[in-house]
Amino acid sequence: MKTRSKPSKRVFVWDLDDTLIWTSWAYSRAFGEFYEYMLQLYDYRLIELRTLGTISEDIDKNLVKEVNPETDKPYGYSMHRFPASLVKTYEWLCEHGYAKYQEAVARRARVIGMTAFDPLGYKKQGLVKGAEETLDFIKKQGDIQVLVTKGEQIVQESKIVNTNLDRWFGDNIRIVDTKDTDMFREVQTRFPGSPVFSVGNSYRSDIVPALEAGVYGIFIPYYTWLGEKPPGDEEINTVRVFKIDQITDIIGLYKRGVI
Repeated sequence: MKTRSKPSKRVFVWDLDDTLIWTSWAYSRAFGEFYEYMLQLYDYRLIELRTLGTISEDIDKNLVKEVNPETDKPYGYSMHRFPASLVKTYEWLCEHGYAKYQEAVARRARVIGMTAFDPLGYKKQGLVKGAEETLDFIKKQGDIQVLVTKGEQIVQESKIVNTNLDRWFGDNIRIVDTKDTDMFREVQTRFPGSPVFSVGNSYRSDIVPALEAGVYGIFIPYYTWLGEKPPGDEEINTVRVFKIDQITDIIGLYKRGVI
């Protein structure tokens, strides 16, 4: 008599920023402090917050590919980019007649930018609503969860530690410079025969390279800044991608037998 083989465990490759934890608030709070500093510096002679915010966001987006003179490497998604964008926003104000450039002001602008990475803020905020419930549910199913996050090592490690994510991921945590097809293929090789699902808010970063590797996608759209262009509905692969509204919808996919 043949014994029915045990189903392969599902593997979920989770994104971190704006999937399991919100991050936009930290940058907004730092920019608000920067704007308040500029108001005081220029005695309230300053363009609107929303206008300067748009200018600064465009500067930040362009810095991704620019070379950091301190490292001779592109800023990319390093922790140095956002503080540098505030310095360049201050420089823009100087160039447009608001004041003469002062190195002391630029230095303070950079320090304000660094507050976006305050670990205590992430500890206080915790995980996205429903994340703990969803991670617990998947764990109880006996399935495998891997965390792959893009960014600066020290910044991402701090977020992980302060939100206690090792409770669900243990040693299955990777911090990478970029998510590419090879990375997802490595996951497939590590867990042969298991269906793999990449879960994230960025279609370009979390879903596209996963699809190219033959992995499924669970897309939870969340548009955060100008550097991330949201996909049109016609761009989304409806055969291999599950587009959901919130993280707990993954439990519903289980219960409906979809995954």
